[in-house]
Amino acid sequence: MAARQDQTLQIFLIVFIFLFLVSAVVAYLGWKGYSDAEQRAAQLQSSLNDKNTQTQNQQTEIEDQREMMGFGRNDNPTAVKEAFEKDMTTRGAGIAEEESRSYRKVLETVYTEAQSTAARLADVTKKRDELAQRLQAVEGEKEAQVAQAQAAMKKAEEDAATQRNDFKQDRAELEKTKQELQKNLDEQRSSYVTQIGQKDTLIKELEGKVAKLEHAVSNLIEQRKDEPGSFEIADGRISWVNQNGTVWINLGTADSLRRQVTFSVYDADQHDAAKAEKKGSIEVTRLLGEHMAEARITDDTATNPIIVGDQIYSQVWHRGKKLRFALTGVIDLDGDGQSDMQLARELIELNGGIVDAYLTDEGEVKGEITANTRYLVLGDVPESVTQVKLQKGWNDMSQEATSVGVESISVPEFLAQMGYKPQDRTVPLGEGASARDFPARPEDFASPSIAAPRFRPRTPYRPPAASPK
Repeated sequence: MAARQDQTLQIFLIVFIFLFLVSAVVAYLGWKGYSDAEQRAAQLQSSLNDKNTQTQNQQTEIEDQREMMGFGRNDNPTAVKEAFEKDMTTRGAGIAEEESRSYRKVLETVYTEAQSTAARLADVTKKRDELAQRLQAVEGEKEAQVAQAQAAMKKAEEDAATQRNDFKQDRAELEKTKQELQKNLDEQRSSYVTQIGQKDTLIKELEGKVAKLEHAVSNLIEQRKDEPGSFEIADGRISWVNQNGTVWINLGTADSLRRQVTFSVYDADQHDAAKAEKKGSIEVTRLLGEHMAEARITDDTATNPIIVGDQIYSQVWHRGKKLRFALTGVIDLDGDGQSDMQLARELIELNGGIVDAYLTDEGEVKGEITANTRYLVLGDVPESVTQVKLQKGWNDMSQEATSVGVESISVPEFLAQMGYKPQDRTVPLGEGASARDFPARPEDFASPSIAAPRFRPRTPYRPPAASPK
């Protein structure tokens, strides 16, 4: 409030000083004009006496003009001109153009400035009145706030007295509630002791059931080895072999076979392919009938070639049945140290399998392992301390697979049984191609000195006359 009063007094003092300066300037100009006029009148009177030889008409006219200009009737023209120039220099300085300076113009300028000064004075007076009104309003508001603060303080004192009484009542009720809670606690403690005994008995019963379930899971794993889709039972056999690397198998459209499904090839006399050495791999390229398909040899050896009657196996595809898989850990298919989880999922789906669950590169488990899941493919366990989430996901999926009786296999076993070759991969073409994706191989040339590729001899395509089922 003191700051507002000081501001009002400052504004009033400024206005007062401004009005005093304006009045002083106006008084000075008036006095100066009057003093100069007296001097010029004396000079003109002296000059008029020296020029009495001039005609009366001219003298009268000149005298009239001099009077109109504010000079004496007898002032000479030179003195009038000098006085005019002096007046224009002192009083006409506010006129921009010198040729426009005249007593009339000076009067107009002085009049305009007087009007402007009067308007500013009126504006200052109006602002002063407004400030006075605001000051009065602030004073009234201050008194109202003081009265309101006093009323609020009185009410706070009354509320404090009321709250003290309420606190006493609440404290009494709290003591009563505390006694009741202590009584209930004693009763519940006795009840909990009884329940703990019952829980111990139930835990012993559940432990017995768990032991029985573990035994049942072990039996289920052994039984699954003989189920359709096990690697111990062949999915089909080679019906015909062509010299150009093409074979025919006894599987087709009626068996739900699809193109690009890969198989591992084993000798016909091998009854347990899981313990035998693989002869090679094939990939289905064309479906020729209900139980006939054409495939290309993707891997074989000259010392043990693929022949008619060899058994074919697929870890993923099985006749009339979609096998379910789960993938965990770092699935590195091509040995580059990078995760190929997406590629592994696509290979399973391409071969007609289903991915029930997999571990993402961020350590999140997608999907769920169930009793219908046939295999859990175990990738590498992350060893970095920054991959704690991946390690936890690997452990959780392994434990879950064990609890529901899902068989676990390694990535090399999975790839070998499925017939997939990591080097058989695609590379980008066009602007994104790299020379490193097309390395030269010695076996592609007949000899080091002859840059001619070595190809297998090709023969015309002749489908077999018949293929046993």
